Amino acid sequence: MEVIFSNEDLAMEILSRLSAKNLLRCKCVSKRWMSLISDPSFVRIHHQRSRCISGLLVQEFMEYGGNFGGDDYFLYASVNGELGIFKLMDESFPQLTSVIMASCDGLICYRSRRTRDVEVLDIVVWNPMTQERLTLRPTNCHVGSIFGLAFYPFGSSAKMIPCFKVVSIQRPKHDQNSYSFVIYSSETGKWKTSPEVCYCKDELHKNKHIYVNGRFYWLTRNQNIITFEVDEELSGVITVPGPKWLDRDVVKLACLGDSDGYLHYVCVDMSELRVWMLTDPCKPIWVLKHHINIDQFGEESRDQYIYRVRNSPEIIGDCFVVDAQTFHDEVVYLSIRGRLCSYDFKNGRLRFFFNGLYLRHLTRVQATVLPYTPTLATIGIPWLKLNSGSASISFASTSFNYQGRPRKKLKTRKT
Repeated sequence: MEVIFSNEDLAMEILSRLSAKNLLRCKCVSKRWMSLISDPSFVRIHHQRSRCISGLLVQEFMEYGGNFGGDDYFLYASVNGELGIFKLMDESFPQLTSVIMASCDGLICYRSRRTRDVEVLDIVVWNPMTQERLTLRPTNCHVGSIFGLAFYPFGSSAKMIPCFKVVSIQRPKHDQNSYSFVIYSSETGKWKTSPEVCYCKDELHKNKHIYVNGRFYWLTRNQNIITFEVDEELSGVITVPGPKWLDRDVVKLACLGDSDGYLHYVCVDMSELRVWMLTDPCKPIWVLKHHINIDQFGEESRDQYIYRVRNSPEIIGDCFVVDAQTFHDEVVYLSIRGRLCSYDFKNGRLRFFFNGLYLRHLTRVQATVLPYTPTLATIGIPWLKLNSGSASISFASTSFNYQGRPRKKLKTRKT
């Protein structure tokens, strides 16, 4: 083994193909391995190769004016069969008090649930690989309940230090025809209200948003997408492709995803599933990338079901529905009869997740399903060096050993 890894190029080629979790174990082998795995050039190579997701973050919840539904739950559905991360997620996410918002290159953003007694929400940025959490409490700004996360593994400025930004989108207090944006930057440790205003009357989906290649995208309930370019702080409205629905009561189920750095829009329309790719967000230009008939799954779409129930004198069960949940790297994640599954467009294979998970499909807030990809780049975030500025920031960390079992809990520190 030492002879093989005496060649640094060969060692880098082999180790860079391992998962982030296994590489954390490898750092304990020797000082030489720790030095190699911690090298920024190695981290960058590993980040480029670790684009395959390890699992899905799944949460169903309803906020009833402060009362939580008994059917609420959070689950990590493993895609690659790695049980260590499954246990870590299951034991570490505070599902009873939190709502998951976003996942970006190994970091996760969630917020506290809205209750009658809580006026200001806590926003938490969580690194599951190190169990570090940064709690952000917005001050001197008006934020909503929808937050996006942008992680820059190799920095967003000349400093080249890993950093992240959290973006809140909301209606201004006295204007229901537009949206404003509030940004938190880990480089400054401050919240700021962007001068940019996006004029759009549409209502947003609570959990249909994504960050792709420097831009945030939020899907609206009127078949539009609100965009926000983070660095330039420019917004816009893009109309989704495909036919428009005239019946406002029939919601065409859709989701957003990414592949190769491009935004993808997936919609289940009657008996067809279409995947569109946005080739240029500035013009914009959509290209139909995939088109399949869902009859091959032996099921019916959500729209077919609603139409059948409305036009049938009989009461029919509500489990025969195909819903699109998310899309990543040419794989669409669906729920068929409520069971979570994936369809790979590269090989045409349909795969079910055998975890006893059944998703409700006729609720106003659809289940949140987010791809999760652990990366080594999250290890280098300088959490304790953040400048708190006008925000109230707390830092807490629970150290985990490599088997996912908690060690002694550290004291809470405030910066």
